[in-house]
Amino acid sequence: MPPKERRKYRRYKVTADAYAVTGPEAAKLGQIKDISMGGLAFNYLADEGRSQSCDALDIITRQCSMRIEHLPVKTISDFELAPKNVFSTVKLRQLGVQFGELTPDQRSQLQHLLKTHTSWTDEHS
Repeated sequence: MPPKERRKYRRYKVTADAYAVTGPEAAKLGQIKDISMGGLAFNYLADEGRSQSCDALDIITRQCSMRIEHLPVKTISDFELAPKNVFSTVKLRQLGVQFGELTPDQRSQLQHLLKTHTSWTDEHS
């Protein structure tokens, strides 16, 4: 029996290039893996000097066709990913966040992003 899904919202795979950015100096920047109305996960390049937590992030799509700013977030997970190549020295991490209280405009923009930049399938992460 598969484990019970605990998320309130189903996550969707991002079909177009969409990126999450945290901090004023882009402390963490990476491609979004999956997203929902409740949160998202993205992979980023680990930097030993920048391990601060984040309380807000921006979402930017390819060629800046869409930008959702200052989304309040709470970190749910932050872990190192296994390297795809055993000889690689690059360390990737995955950050999972839950959205906080969104403004009506942020909710509307997020709904638009889900409709235009994700695959609406029954796949789970």
